[in-house]
Amino acid sequence: MDILILSIFAIVVVMSFLEDYMPSWQKLLILFTLGIAMICISTFKPMTTTDAKSYEYYFYNNDDIIIETATEPTYIQLSRLVLSFGGGVIVMFFIYAALAVPLKLTAFWKITPYVFTALLAYVGIYYPRQDVVAIRCGVAAAFLLWALVPLAKRKYFLATVLTFVATMFHYSSLAFLPILIVGNMQVGRFWKYLLGAAIPICLALYVVGISAVSLIPAAIIEGKLDIYKEMSESGGWEEYIPYKQLTFLTEFVLLYIFIFYYETIKKHCIYAPILIKILVMKMGILIMFAKIPVLGGRLDDLFGIFTAVSLTCCMYCIKPQYVVRLGICVFSLSYYIIYMLSHSYFN
Repeated sequence: MDILILSIFAIVVVMSFLEDYMPSWQKLLILFTLGIAMICISTFKPMTTTDAKSYEYYFYNNDDIIIETATEPTYIQLSRLVLSFGGGVIVMFFIYAALAVPLKLTAFWKITPYVFTALLAYVGIYYPRQDVVAIRCGVAAAFLLWALVPLAKRKYFLATVLTFVATMFHYSSLAFLPILIVGNMQVGRFWKYLLGAAIPICLALYVVGISAVSLIPAAIIEGKLDIYKEMSESGGWEEYIPYKQLTFLTEFVLLYIFIFYYETIKKHCIYAPILIKILVMKMGILIMFAKIPVLGGRLDDLFGIFTAVSLTCCMYCIKPQYVVRLGICVFSLSYYIIYMLSHSYFN
């Protein structure tokens, strides 16, 4: 499994350095081929893959009251539908992969001209985390990524509908609601000061032991929060502590690049006002929910797909551009080696 994903990553590395010289039809053909390969990997992954056994258990025990309460309705209803036709959990893996992967690839094509540069972070970090392991989160993230498009055009109803659909696949998508409200506000001097100070303030609160866990209405995620607490207490989630996160440290630097070069980035990317707020929210969530690392980690995974897009914005302000591509490549490969391989997600 690792060899297959790293092989796709190697192809994406080459394509990222060539994409400026390729016609659109060649890019689309390669994207289509990569999409098919990634759907197949996600579908036919070994059952020893992290979370696969859990999904199998939820699939065959979808009438259990505890599972039904703690699991999103889409997974429960799709499980019952697939079972009614005699299908197995592999069919569920295919359905989720066939939704998540094409939605994300087409969203990248729509949002950024540097689609293969965005794929460096997607394939190296967020594809294995979301679309191979946490498949419900993967589909939810795909719908949220598409919500970025109407939101930037101030089509708030469509963006809200896409957010609602994402919530039906993963309840944590509710955290996107503040972006629907403030996402399109222009980033002036006040916003820059606010966004620049937000993460240091959150880190200070983290140091003194203040958490946002107590602010979550229990009725919204009844049952789910208790599960997350038990998972966190069982150990193995230390890498979700902010200062131990390679992605967090990279995003911290990215945030201040975004703030410093914001006017330049905004000229080329209409999504800039939204992306910078999502970046701050994502990092703030990881810090403020650090007392339940698995919850902070789930939310971090969900919004991570926007980091893949945000990283491409560095192409507009850092020259030569190959330096940006090389940096994203090293970052993504380092993450895969440190986290995916060391934790043996696919054994």
